Amino acid sequence: MEPGARPAGRTAIRSKPVRITLDLSPELYRQLTQWAHSAAIELDVPRVALADAVRAMIRVTTESPDQVIEQLRRDREL
Repeated sequence: MEPGARPAGRTAIRSKPVRITLDLSPELYRQLTQWAHSAAIELDVPRVALADAVRAMIRVTTESPDQVIEQLRRDREL
């Protein structure tokens, strides 16, 4: 630990959302928009925002990370 640094776990809790930027290939973007469209039909709503879809995907990923880890391994091999 750095001299004068706060102890672990004592940092400020961020209250504002954190913005990220993500570049997608045209094919991956098409897949995401198609998925969001089909999710809207399944949920019987006019539209599912891409940001809402990605947030839900992140929540599912953090609850069950194994398949994502495997996909990351495969992507790195390409």
